Amino acid sequence: MNLPTPLALAIPVAGPATHGEYALIEACLPAGTEIPAHVALNEDIVLHVLHGELELVVDRQRQTLDDGKHASLPRGVPRKLAATRPTRLLALIAPAGLEQLLQVVADPTTDPDDRAALLAVGGVKAVPAA
Repeated sequence: MNLPTPLALAIPVAGPATHGEYALIEACLPAGTEIPAHVALNEDIVLHVLHGELELVVDRQRQTLDDGKHASLPRGVPRKLAATRPTRLLALIAPAGLEQLLQVVADPTTDPDDRAALLAVGGVKAVPAA
């Protein structure tokens, strides 16, 4: 992951509050933030851009999300994303659990090998292309 600065992540709704059904994350991504191609094996995610711009590739289909737009990222489908401008978004994750891991892997001081291992344990696998 290309993390130019620590990502600002907030978890307004954590898994325990919903009995593990879902979690809601708010993220502020600096321009240039990239999340490389990967597959989440356990979670479906809905992204909603509050402001900014996000380039997504989901199952090899490109799309650009800007203010007020959203996209579904089904589990098991390759995806990657990049913030082309400073972007604030909400991510609804179902079922919950991944939100706890994201706080650790989003820290740019986390060793890349540790990041990859943590993501793999959490059911997120890197793929060559999305």
